[in-house]
Amino acid sequence: MASQSQYSGRRSPGAPPKPLSARERILKTARDSFYREGIRAVGVDTLIARSGVAKMSFYRSFRSKDDLVCAYLEASAAEYWQWWDETIKPHAQTPRKRLRALFVATADNAVSADFRGCPFGNTLVEFPEEGHPARAVIVSFRAERHARLRELAKAAAAREPERLADQLGILLEGAGFCAGAARSAGRASALVRAAEILIDAETRHG
Repeated sequence: MASQSQYSGRRSPGAPPKPLSARERILKTARDSFYREGIRAVGVDTLIARSGVAKMSFYRSFRSKDDLVCAYLEASAAEYWQWWDETIKPHAQTPRKRLRALFVATADNAVSADFRGCPFGNTLVEFPEEGHPARAVIVSFRAERHARLRELAKAAAAREPERLADQLGILLEGAGFCAGAARSAGRASALVRAAEILIDAETRHG
């Protein structure tokens, strides 16, 4: 996962950078720490020390660690959708290429040195209980991803867009659990090829 900028907001050339608020510092620290080390492995006291805020500032910003976990996932989702839009934008006139581009970019991410898996899948493994508030964020993320895949499948004239969206969603989900496997070009190309086979099968007519 890409690290977050130390400063946020627009500024004029030569102006001093605007420092992050306490909430932004905590969230930045949580995103880096949770993704690299796991959520359960990093306690509130550790996050407070790493972000350099007072304990009172932490609880003013987040009611609980669970609240922070949800914010972490929401920020991860926002970053993912930005990546998604930027990935498919160059192929606006070719729907099939938009689908393929998602898997090429996903494969590139999966073999990068700093890849630690999908933050949503990782969180589900750590918090399998149905009542955990993070699950609602994950359900929402997956529903949005499925809807986006379905729309791309429709644009590519898939015979059954819902089915193709399901199939491609499973591939994307699986790619998120490749962090512990050998990072090889062969695995990356296999992911792309699997997507191509599904796309071809569903969009070939006659």
